[in-house]
Amino acid sequence: MANFADWRDRMLQAAWRQGDDFPEGVLEWMSELYGEVGEISGEVFCELWTSRTFSMARAAFQVIEKSVEEETGKQATGEDYCYIDYVRDPDIGPVGVVRIKSVEVSTPDWEEILGTMAEGVQEFVMSHYRIVWPVCENHRTGLHVGYFRGISVWNCREGHSGGHVVRAIDPATRLY
Repeated sequence: MANFADWRDRMLQAAWRQGDDFPEGVLEWMSELYGEVGEISGEVFCELWTSRTFSMARAAFQVIEKSVEEETGKQATGEDYCYIDYVRDPDIGPVGVVRIKSVEVSTPDWEEILGTMAEGVQEFVMSHYRIVWPVCENHRTGLHVGYFRGISVWNCREGHSGGHVVRAIDPATRLY
């Protein structure tokens, strides 16, 4: 029977992720999974990885969708707005990819998925409604997705220091 580190390395290889530097949340999930069910095959692990990524993408989309509606009064969902794509393609790899507009994610990390969903919804809002969202209240310019201390944030690229963090993408997250 292998130990957790050996199993984790084998599962990351099964998901075509060897050598990647993974966020703590992904490694914690793997540790919890190993503790709950023990060793599982690479095929089963990839199914769980994909299911988790897709589930997290749907939850992240809801967070972003709510922000768009609260801040712009515009809807980011509806029958005409089917632009999230869940792809399982063996040529891409053994785990699925979530695509939203021109961005994609395939790692079950909440902050990475939240940032990806934010970029995709932002692209949709700009192309569909022809408005810039979100906007820095101080500089009146569009914001960009970034990461600050492992948290997905909206960044402004203006100001004396060459930019600043405006806020966390998830309104429930505190930065300081």
